[in-house]
Amino acid sequence: MNEKTAKLINKYALAKGYNARELKKRWLSLNSKERFLERQKMLKELKELQSK
Repeated sequence: MNEKTAKLINKYALAKGYNARELKKRWLSLNSKERFLERQKMLKELKELQSK
């Protein structure tokens, strides 16, 4: 996991009220395709939250 991903996960966890440590553990268990899809989902949800 790189720094950019860690920041994204922390920002997502803070916005959604999730535990960042648990999200990071889950992230590490995903393969590259799943990580790409999860990253896109996180970015989409953060963008929706910011536009509200």
